[in-house]
Amino acid sequence: MASLNKLAIRGIRSFDDKQISVIEFFSPVTVIVGHNGSGKTTIIECLKYATTGDQPPNTRGGAFIHDPKMANEKEVKAQVKLRFHAANGTRMLAVRNLSVTVKKTAGLTMKTLESILAVADKDNDSAKGGKRGTISTKCAEMDAEIPQLLGVSKAVLENVIFCHQEDSYWPLAEPAALKKKFDDIFEATKYTKALDSIKSLRKDRVAELKTEKERLDGLAREKAHADKLKARIADLNQTIAAKEVEHDETKKAYDELVVSNQKFYEYATHFREVYLQVENAQENITKLRADLDEAKVNLQEMPGTDDELDAKLINSDGDLQIPRRKLTVERNKAEALEDELSAARKQHTELAKQQGTLKAEYDAQQQRIRDREELIRKFGDKFKIKGFGSSGLDAEKVVEFTSKFDAMVRKQKGTVEALQRDARSKSEEFTRKSAELSSALQAHRAQKNSLQAQLAKNQASITRDERELEAMQNLTSDLRTVTDDIEEKKSRVAKAQAEIAEAKYEERLGEITTQTRELEAKRDALNSEFRALNMHADSRAKLDLKKKDVKAKTLEIDATVSTANSSFRRLLGAEPQPDTMEREVDRVYIQKEQELGELEGEASSANATLQQAQNLLSSLKAQLKTKKDELKGLERKLKSEIEHESLDAALEEATTELDHRKSIASATAGSSSVYEHLLRVGKQKKVCTACNRHMEDHEVVVFEKYLKDQMKKSSAESVAALQEELKEWEEEMARLQKLRPVLASRDRLRDTEIPELEAKIKEQDAKIPDASAAAESLSEKVEDLKRDLRDIRSLKTHAQTVTRLQKELKRANEDVADAEKQLSATGSTKTLDDVQTELDNLSGEIRKNDKQKEILLQEKEKRNAAIRVNENQVHSLEMKSVDLKTKIRAKEEKEANIERMKKEIAAFNVGIKEEDAKILQAQAPIDALAEEHSRAEKELNSDIQNAQNVYQELHSSNETLGLTNKGVETYVRNKRDQKQQEVAAKSEDVEAEIKEFERNLETARQVIKSIEKEINESGAYMATLRENIRVRKLMREIKKLQAEIDSKDIEGAAKAKRNFEDKYGPAKDKEMKLQTAYAHMAGELSSSRSQLKGLESDLKDFKEINKKYTDQLIKVKMSDMANSDLEKYAKALDNAIMKYHGLKMEEVNDTMKHLWNKTYQGTDIDGIRIRSDVEGGASKRSYNYRVVMTKDQVEMDMRGRCSAGQKMLASIIIRLALSDSFGQNCGILALDEPTNALDTENIDALAESLVDIIKERRNHSNFQLIIITHDENFLRKLGQSDVMEYYWRVSRDSRQKSVIERQRFR
Repeated sequence: MASLNKLAIRGIRSFDDKQISVIEFFSPVTVIVGHNGSGKTTIIECLKYATTGDQPPNTRGGAFIHDPKMANEKEVKAQVKLRFHAANGTRMLAVRNLSVTVKKTAGLTMKTLESILAVADKDNDSAKGGKRGTISTKCAEMDAEIPQLLGVSKAVLENVIFCHQEDSYWPLAEPAALKKKFDDIFEATKYTKALDSIKSLRKDRVAELKTEKERLDGLAREKAHADKLKARIADLNQTIAAKEVEHDETKKAYDELVVSNQKFYEYATHFREVYLQVENAQENITKLRADLDEAKVNLQEMPGTDDELDAKLINSDGDLQIPRRKLTVERNKAEALEDELSAARKQHTELAKQQGTLKAEYDAQQQRIRDREELIRKFGDKFKIKGFGSSGLDAEKVVEFTSKFDAMVRKQKGTVEALQRDARSKSEEFTRKSAELSSALQAHRAQKNSLQAQLAKNQASITRDERELEAMQNLTSDLRTVTDDIEEKKSRVAKAQAEIAEAKYEERLGEITTQTRELEAKRDALNSEFRALNMHADSRAKLDLKKKDVKAKTLEIDATVSTANSSFRRLLGAEPQPDTMEREVDRVYIQKEQELGELEGEASSANATLQQAQNLLSSLKAQLKTKKDELKGLERKLKSEIEHESLDAALEEATTELDHRKSIASATAGSSSVYEHLLRVGKQKKVCTACNRHMEDHEVVVFEKYLKDQMKKSSAESVAALQEELKEWEEEMARLQKLRPVLASRDRLRDTEIPELEAKIKEQDAKIPDASAAAESLSEKVEDLKRDLRDIRSLKTHAQTVTRLQKELKRANEDVADAEKQLSATGSTKTLDDVQTELDNLSGEIRKNDKQKEILLQEKEKRNAAIRVNENQVHSLEMKSVDLKTKIRAKEEKEANIERMKKEIAAFNVGIKEEDAKILQAQAPIDALAEEHSRAEKELNSDIQNAQNVYQELHSSNETLGLTNKGVETYVRNKRDQKQQEVAAKSEDVEAEIKEFERNLETARQVIKSIEKEINESGAYMATLRENIRVRKLMREIKKLQAEIDSKDIEGAAKAKRNFEDKYGPAKDKEMKLQTAYAHMAGELSSSRSQLKGLESDLKDFKEINKKYTDQLIKVKMSDMANSDLEKYAKALDNAIMKYHGLKMEEVNDTMKHLWNKTYQGTDIDGIRIRSDVEGGASKRSYNYRVVMTKDQVEMDMRGRCSAGQKMLASIIIRLALSDSFGQNCGILALDEPTNALDTENIDALAESLVDIIKERRNHSNFQLIIITHDENFLRKLGQSDVMEYYWRVSRDSRQKSVIERQRFR
């Protein structure tokens, strides 16, 4: 068993840092005495620090070390050295070093220096060079190692063995702190962690087992699938073998039939070929004769031989080569033009398709714009977004509307979320308040049930005790008889009797008895009065209930007014008064309704004004759009009709060209004859008659060329062409003149009408925001008023509730007044409480008399005991007298107990009535709160649902508008309008090219027609010639074919054909059937082999599946068994923990009972014990601890119900019991100031109990009790008990340093 040897202290608190103070611990007890502040508790602190490493509470920053200022040092080094015997008997040494340094900032810095835990040599100490085996120098390792060496846990060292004076009351601490202490002492965390680890491991393994079982199921399915595959493979192999045999037989029959048919076919082929040749020749003859007959119908036969006709044909071909070549060239040109025309038309078709697509897209875009405007108008009217009711909205208006709409959606979403948050907060508040109220209600009900149980218990005890008292009625007379006998037999001890007589015990007891009887008579009278008052208890209880009902209704009125207070002040601008609340609410409600009617009229007028402005704006925008479309059409027409920059430029050019051609036409008229004359004279005479200038030969050539050119220009063709151009320019001039009205209309629209419309629209746009703002403002005011009306309706409900409650309160007050009048007629001015108070006072006086009587009897008994030593002859009588007196005291105690229990019953009845009233009072707020919550919840849910509906509608509308707007923006972003214009322009260009190609192609076709006509005129002869040659050729071929037919054996060929047709067909059909059967079998075989190959390939995926399945099955079974073992072990460990906990608690409680009964001198507490209540169930078991005291088998929590002395004594006894139970390997226990708050009797009893413990255990190995006290009387009682020879005294020297001195007890 572990024990302490010596403790050396240096530099700790008031101990000097220059020298070491040593204290030796004796066995079985070490007493340390000293005045307050001398340093006694520092010894306990040093012991705790040396063994656990924990410094005392509130000593952070160096307060545990000697103050450097007191030592006049900048640094103080401290040391605690403890030599002790470990639980295994080994002598150990623990040294802990500390230092504290003064900072420059006047603070302190504390450091923990190197420490030592070593084995100390038993024969030599460190000063004599003894050997030590150092175990550790690390503080953390020492903190864990030393408790193990002492044989206890760190929690036992901290809370039981070396408990600091400030923590000495911990057994009566609050439940959470007490639970932690006991859990640490019982090491519950360690065991529960182990149990949790086992359960966690089992849970993980169960999860793994589940996975493994699923894997086993998967492997089982795979194994079953593999078995099926193997069976199917075996069946397929048998089927393939049978089909291979059948396939080989069919193939053999087919091959034989093919050879036979081939031989027959070769045999019949010669005759069949002859017959076929004859048939072909006859068919050719028929065709040739038909051609011949057809040729002879219009044939003009020509004379001559075949060679002559061929010669004529050859010569005619040479004459036609030139026109044919020209025709080929023209046809090539025409084909080229046709290809170009086809390509142009194809391009035009593609462009037309594009135009159609783009037109459809344009129409869709216009429809989307109209849809968007319609949606904007619709949503604007629906959701009261003003200023967007007109048509023809531009992009800025659309963006403005969408931004407003998005803001409205976000705002509505925020409203929904705010309402939901409000609902959650109100629900949480209701839950919290309901829980608080329900908790109070449950507490009252529990208290009522407890009182009822105690009431029933007391009534049963009274019945039992009254039966026993009936049997004790003659005890007083029996006692008097025995006393008389004793008086007669005590004549020989006159002196002793004289002393007893002089003490006048009987006289004094008689006086006390007389007083007691008088008091009991008064008590009986008061009991009678109490019973009389109890007869009216029902009326009084009803009166109390009615008063409580009045109070409850008053509180409900106050609560309702408080609930409506904020809304009432906001809406009415004054504090609500219960009497006028409903009237004021009705007045304001009527006033608000009138204001709402007026505002709704103004809002309707403003909306009408806004709608009128929007309609006018829409009309103006529609006119503007029409004008702009008309302008675009005019500009498009001018652009397509005019190729110049302007119409004036085109007219100017046309006028110039027309004048130029008119002048040329007038100049060329009759000039051709003049040019001919000039040319003829000039060539003859080499003189220009126009200027009479001589010309050289080369000049004549130039002159001739020039005149011919002029003659060509003045030719009839040129004049006709010039006239044609002149006509075209005149038409162009007329066409351009017709465009002047179009130009004037364009200028009027562009410069006058459209700007005027735009100005009007701008002016109207400027008016709409003000009208819209006014309409929105009025709408918001209307909504605010409607919201206020809703709130006022809600207030009206509260006001009606208040009015109803006031009426009920008035009726309740009247009922209270009636009940008080009825009770005032009973004649008694006292209340039950007054009578009960007098009864309590009388009972106190009776108990006082009983106490005095008991004291006298005890004194008398002591003297009688002295007489019994010398007078054995009267011993039996005296024993009988004592027995009778004991029974009388028991009787008195029972009577007192009955009276006490009757009072308790009365108190219980009062308590039950009070609890009923409290229950009724507590139930009303719960019902009111539930009703209020239900109403508020319905309103909030309705508001949330409405807000959500509005949000969903807004969100859906916003998405619809967004999709439509997205299509519009996509069309604009892709520039499809510009693309349409480009395609239209390109299509017009291609149309012009097509017209040009058609004109050129028509010209080419006319040229081809003329060439073909020329060729055809010279080709008619050639055709007749060719037909004669062809007819003669046909006649020769017919003769040749007829000669071939005549040379063939037609009869044999016909016979061979019939034989072939009769036999070869059936044989070939049989061959085809066999081939089909053979191919079918081959296909089946191929399919079966392919299927077999697939099955074998699938079977490869399940390689070693049987082994895997077997291994997995074994693994699952083993895991299952292991999990079962873990479950059993967990249950066993849990049961062991429970059993260990129960045994330890029983052991601790038995020790506490023994020590309390031996120590405590009072009669109000029979005993104390520790209750451990299980919570959390079997899966998560834990204990809640509490210290209870018992009186007459009734348990009550000791915390908060006992005095300081009772707390101190209970704490000491609990620590003694815990030390006895948990410190079996460590016989050390330190008590720091155990007599604090104890009275003299309990100090003496504690001393006696400690002496008994010391004497009982002084022979135990290494039992050590360390007591620190300032009480000299306590020290003296311990010393007088012969349990110690020396003690230690701690005091302060002249330098105020703590010193320790050993002193002998005298």
